[in-house]
Amino acid sequence: MSNAGTTLYTGSGRINGTVLDQFSLSEYDGTLRVATTTGQWGRWWMAEPEPMENHVVTLQPGFDPITGTKVLNQVGHIGGIAEGESIWSTRFVGETCYMVTFRNMDPLWTIDVSDPTNPTIIGELEVPGVSTYIHPMADDYLLTIGIPPANEDGTGLDWSSVQVSQFNVSNLSSPTLLNKQLLSPVDEDDGDYSWNWGWSEATYEHKAFQYWAPKGMLAVPMSTYTYDSAYVNGQYYSRYIYVSQLMLINAVPGENLSIYGTIDHSDFYNNHENYYWGQSSIRRTIFMGDFVYAISAAGVTAHNLTTLNETASVQIWKPEFDSWYNNYYEDEVDGEEAKEDDGTTSSEADPTDPPEGDSSGSDDSTGSGETGGGTDGDDGIDESND
Repeated sequence: MSNAGTTLYTGSGRINGTVLDQFSLSEYDGTLRVATTTGQWGRWWMAEPEPMENHVVTLQPGFDPITGTKVLNQVGHIGGIAEGESIWSTRFVGETCYMVTFRNMDPLWTIDVSDPTNPTIIGELEVPGVSTYIHPMADDYLLTIGIPPANEDGTGLDWSSVQVSQFNVSNLSSPTLLNKQLLSPVDEDDGDYSWNWGWSEATYEHKAFQYWAPKGMLAVPMSTYTYDSAYVNGQYYSRYIYVSQLMLINAVPGENLSIYGTIDHSDFYNNHENYYWGQSSIRRTIFMGDFVYAISAAGVTAHNLTTLNETASVQIWKPEFDSWYNNYYEDEVDGEEAKEDDGTTSSEADPTDPPEGDSSGSDDSTGSGETGGGTDGDDGIDESND
């Protein structure tokens, strides 16, 4: 693809294992580097399956001596990395491979791939929790996002929150954790509601992870919801309550991480009767000049990056409640003929006739009235990382 508008087939090759994602592959100076996990799938029927282990394989273009076709030949390999664990994230940066594996605790591996024929492990750092995405900040720093540990000893995963970490990799043989920042869409001390686990699309989709180097700013969406119900004056009420936020984090290389502020899209998703939103998260973020734009399924907002004041807002979509559901029940209730005490319907009885047994002709008593039904919903309140 070195010539614009032209793609040239240079060969294909076969390696063992499972490739996690696009960041597990990298081309550099004519060499394809691949990180894989073997022994990960299809082992339930085996009494003693081979243990999981991880590999880095290098391939270069060549020719099959028998067929003469273009192929990718394996020229280097290192295996046996973190036996019993699987790859959760990988990033190739220049002549270095950064790899995160996990079983009970997260080791960050640094691997030298400067010599394609001899990939070599340089260092390892054991860190509680796990990183699911690795982002290079500068030459000596990595910014990651993932899941924090569940237990005090650093093992397990707490899926109810998100963890952002910064690593110093200036010494590849001894990488260090510089700082970490826990993120949650709600205050853990909020006892008013029983919130579901908080989550962020950025833990599994890198396009939702937006780092802007000129400002040293990271944007991470955070979401959760709860189902609230109450019984008041003989009436049962219920509703979904959504929290849809964009958390802005100070992420300057070499400095401690800290929360800069929050942008809230929750009002786009609440106050719509009992509507269930399948997707309520802020999906993408754009930093542009002195402004940050937050984009979600229901609306887009623009905010001044200095004050975080909202400067513009547009609602893209909101639920419409004049649907077949409401129309059906309105028609059923409004069209139902109310029964009289004598078994006749209101259409069969003359509303001017007095009740049975009353010959006075008095109109103080009347037949049963018609019952209306159905309510209209509230109108409500007014995806960029390649």
